[in-house]
Parts: sequence; structure tokens; C-alpha cells
Amino acid sequence: MKTYILTLFVVLAALLNGCATTDETSQLRRSIGSLGSELLQQRQETDSKLSKMSKENEAMSKQVVSMYSLMESRDDKIKGLMGKIDELEYQLRTYWAETKSALATSKKPDNKPSGQTIQEQKTGQQVVDVKYEDMYKDAFETFQKGRYEESIKMFSNFIESYGATPLVSNAYYWIGESYMNLKNYDKAILYFQETIDKYPKSEKAPRALLSQAEAFRLTNDKKSSITILKRVIELYPKTEEAIIAERRLRNSSL
Repeated sequence: MKTYILTLFVVLAALLNGCATTDETSQLRRSIGSLGSELLQQRQETDSKLSKMSKENEAMSKQVVSMYSLMESRDDKIKGLMGKIDELEYQLRTYWAETKSALATSKKPDNKPSGQTIQEQKTGQQVVDVKYEDMYKDAFETFQKGRYEESIKMFSNFIESYGATPLVSNAYYWIGESYMNLKNYDKAILYFQETIDKYPKSEKAPRALLSQAEAFRLTNDKKSSITILKRVIELYPKTEEAIIAERRLRNSSL
């Protein structure tokens, strides 16, 4: 390329001096034609390289966008898994505590009169079966086995039959958890609210609030979810539920 340009300058200088021959003029024309071809070829190669670079840049941009989307999706999955771990840990502890309570009750001396299948005792004006724990235990074990629709019916029957017993708040709560597992979040929210409104001082109230926040999150109502998590911390400070709520609030800001 440089040789052609040098030759052109020499021939052009000769022309300017008026001493260029016919052969030199022909050589100049050939050189100009060759130079034009080379310039065209280089331009085509440059355009091709630029086009290739543009496509590579576009592909890289798509990969970066895809990577960020994947990271966001992974963050959401991590949040969901953390929430699920919290639920499983709590359910295991609750199951153990309630099972121990049921076992302790079953070990009490049986003083039933002969010929009577169910012993009853007076609580105010209501007669309460002292074996109501068995009905609750059966419903809870059904929940643990993953038979959620059946557990809803059993807990509902328990509430209807033994609405004045200490475990009724637990029954409302586990109906809510059953609906959570069935992905019926609207009904889960309602039953958690029943627990909160009717039994605000029960041990299940803070957990019902926590689960209600999760139900709102799963219905894409992030604002309500965050508001309820803050209520857990405000109403039940220094509880395990408050610690979990603080952790979820931190995760929600990621």
C-alpha cells in the first residue's frame, strides 16, 4: 500500500514538471486503479469487522442483562427458601412441644367411672371433654402428613366442638397454614387474622402475623407484607418472631 502511494507521488511530481511519458501516465492510471481497489477492500474489511464487533457487543449486553436477571431470580429464591426454613423450624419445634403436651395428658391417671366412655368436667356452663387434646392431636398429625384439605376439616370440627378450650387459637392458626400450603393465600390471610383478632395474647398471635406477612408477599402485596413485619416487631419485641421479621425486612431491601 505504501509503495503504491510513493509511486503515485513520483508520477504526479513528474506530471507537474511536464516530463511524464505515456508509459508513466499509464502506470499512474494502473496505480490509481489498484489503490482504489485496495481502499475499497480495506473499507469492506473494516465494515465487516465493525459489524462483527457490534454483534459481539450486542450479544455481550444480552448476556449481562440475562446474568442480572438470573441474579435477581436467585435472590428471590433465596428469600423464599429462608422463609420456608423459618416455617419448617418453627413447625418442628411446635410439633415437638404440642406432642409432649399430648403425651403428658395421655399419661395422666384415667379416673373414668365404669361404663362411661368419655369423662366430662364442668367449665362454667359448658361441658368440656377432657380428651379434646386427642382430637386436636389427630388434626395436627394430619397437617404434618401433608393432608391439608383434610386437616382444615378436622381443625374446623375441633373449633366447632371445643371453641372454649385453650387450643382453639392454635386450630385457627393451623387452618391458616394449611391454606398456605394449598397456595390459597387469601383464605390463609383471613384465618391468620382470626387468630390475631380473637386471641391477640396467645402464643400463636405473633406467628400468625408473621405468616400473614408472608402470604401478602406471595400475593405480590409487598407494601402490606412490610407493614405487618413491622407490626410483629412493634407488638412482640424480643420474640423469635420479631427476630425473623427483622431478618425478612433486611432481605426485602436487597
